[in-house]
Amino acid sequence: MILEEPAFKLTIRGMDFFNEELSCLGWQFAEVLKSIKNHTENYDWYIFDVLGTSNSGLLDLFPLNTSGLCVVLSTNELIDKVKKVIQFESGVFIAVQKGKEVNWDFGCLPGTEESEGLQHPFAEIEIRAFDYSFFEFYGRNVEIKQSVLNHFQENEMR
Repeated sequence: MILEEPAFKLTIRGMDFFNEELSCLGWQFAEVLKSIKNHTENYDWYIFDVLGTSNSGLLDLFPLNTSGLCVVLSTNELIDKVKKVIQFESGVFIAVQKGKEVNWDFGCLPGTEESEGLQHPFAEIEIRAFDYSFFEFYGRNVEIKQSVLNHFQENEMR
């Protein structure tokens, strides 16, 4: 897979950002998404490789459509879904501008363990949950990185 070079990479761990020993918790991911909500109003989210623990099945939270993809149509909807996850083991969450004709290579779909970078040429944001340990956040716009950092400073989570 040819990866796109991001403008930034941000590693988000529980202790560094949430004063919490555990990482990759659903509520933590919701906070990360809240911090970028203003930047993602016109994006669809494509979700791949999700594993974790939840009171309901992950396939119920992240169902596949008739094309075999999981697409969430707003950041608010994604926030509601990730709040229902106790902890993520893995997952790839890719934001793409609404209206873009996105073609996926079903023989090589995005995966958590892929090398660093954006896994689709139309990806504006990519967030990966790694092995219950941290979120890795890639983006094309450094203003988004600053929004994340500002959100955590303002809310004294950092």
